[in-house]
Amino acid sequence: MNFQISEKVKLLNRMLSEIDNLYQTLLISKNMSDSEFIVMFSILTLGEGCLQKDIAANGFMNKKTINATIKKLQKEGLIELKAGKYPNMHIYLTEIGKQYIENSVIPIIKVENDVLNDMPAEVFELLVNGYSKYIENFKNSVVNFTNKN
Repeated sequence: MNFQISEKVKLLNRMLSEIDNLYQTLLISKNMSDSEFIVMFSILTLGEGCLQKDIAANGFMNKKTINATIKKLQKEGLIELKAGKYPNMHIYLTEIGKQYIENSVIPIIKVENDVLNDMPAEVFELLVNGYSKYIENFKNSVVNFTNKN
């Protein structure tokens, strides 16, 4: 095969993998899975009473994974579901869930908060602008690719 992967693709993928690896290290230290973190982070972000579909959209994860994680967290007594307008079930933290967020989720978020707060504003702006442009271009390319296939 005579295909060359660009150095830009190699570098970006290496950096994204390193970020993912660092997050895995944080999650392992709290005995937490990616999906558990995303659900709990989303509840913090969206507020209690949010819906499963909102968590899936906020965390960019499929609904099946979110549903399985919600069932697991519910079984562990960290969250509870309350009926809303049919068929919606709203998600709330239990007291144990609030303690879990305080002791396990927030410390992980604080690590990244500290890193970003230590970053000079102009560097953070460049980072956000660069990622925004990359995501926009990538979305367009994915749409074009999937429409051709």
